[in-house]
Amino acid sequence: MIPPPSTRSPIALSTRELLIACISVLIVFTIGVGLKASGSRWTAATDAWRLGGDFVELYTAGRVVNEGRADQLYDLALEEQISRELVPRAGPLRRAFAYPPFVAMLFQPLAALPYSLAFIVFSVATPIVFLGALVLLTGSFGPRAGDERALAMLAGLSFFPFLGYTWLGAQISVIGLAAVALGLSEENGGRPFTSGLALSMCFYKPSLIILIVPMLAATGSLRQLAGMATGGAALALLCVAYTGIPSTLAFVDKLLGTVSRSVSTEGLFNAYRYVDLNAFFRLLPYGRSTVGYIVLAVVASAAVAALVRLWVRSRNGSRTVRLLVWAATLTFSLVLNIYTPFYDTILVVPAAVLAVAAIREAGWQGWNRLAPMLVVVYITPWIAEFCARTFRVQIYTLVLGAFGMLLLREAATRTAATSRTIPQV
Repeated sequence: MIPPPSTRSPIALSTRELLIACISVLIVFTIGVGLKASGSRWTAATDAWRLGGDFVELYTAGRVVNEGRADQLYDLALEEQISRELVPRAGPLRRAFAYPPFVAMLFQPLAALPYSLAFIVFSVATPIVFLGALVLLTGSFGPRAGDERALAMLAGLSFFPFLGYTWLGAQISVIGLAAVALGLSEENGGRPFTSGLALSMCFYKPSLIILIVPMLAATGSLRQLAGMATGGAALALLCVAYTGIPSTLAFVDKLLGTVSRSVSTEGLFNAYRYVDLNAFFRLLPYGRSTVGYIVLAVVASAAVAALVRLWVRSRNGSRTVRLLVWAATLTFSLVLNIYTPFYDTILVVPAAVLAVAAIREAGWQGWNRLAPMLVVVYITPWIAEFCARTFRVQIYTLVLGAFGMLLLREAATRTAATSRTIPQV
């Protein structure tokens, strides 16, 4: 006899113990940031912990538009000139502004403030947006108990890709997280078109939707695709109307150039802080050899084939299957890519929330496999860059790949079980 599904998570540790662990992580990290900011000799001299991160590039872009020079938005010489005015001791910019014009427009209000004040506002706004996305996710997909929701919030806030690379590095990946969270929430509420509109905000970085769009197409989510197309067209028109055709075309040219150089140019990006397969093979001995390219193609093709098969088979699947399909797609979007820096891996947070929701709906069947994997996904980023520099293997790529494969397995198992219950004609 199968026991009835439980309504509580069978976690070995109590919720209070896990809360204490997350709070401890936040306290230790805050102390470390304080020491770094004070110039303490106890902190390592590594640019992974450079306070302020890329905010100067974002602020500069907003200022260029404020000054009516949107046609020079992607002029590296101009941006370096403004950057040296803002931060005299800063080194040269590694690249010109990398986002579409509408992102520069978002930073116009901040660029109207003094630089230091703008950075403070941005640093406060980033965790607020992150928490807002978590509230949306937990409100739509659980958990319902107050202590477990608090744990979800603290676990998200203490997740190192957010703390160390998004917040401390002054990145804007919370935009993508918020777009995905809102899109998932709207889909869960039975509003597919507005879900697609929300997801269209991911066009600020097209690599984020590299698998989302084909997944929606394969699963027959046409209204969501229509919403994404409508939102994308509106953003493109906004860029053209507000910053002009030259700046919009300059971004398209920059995007195509980035894709080309990401695949072919050595040393363009710091591969130690990227988790995509492209960066993973860059680190490996002979990873850029003919054999390395063949292995990369085989691995990527096998994963894509497994995903496509799952997408097609899940078209009429249950809600549990749909949640797992979304979780697997978001996770593999980080791996099956050519450009996924650590800060973008906060998209694994909604994948984790959806996976737990799916397992909960299935009466916690599979929790003994999912729970240890979630712990590994949480812990690995803290040591991933060190391991990559020391051993030239990006273990976070391996962990995310393993997490994605686990989600594929869980979804495929439930899809097969559902199909067996359908009467054959």
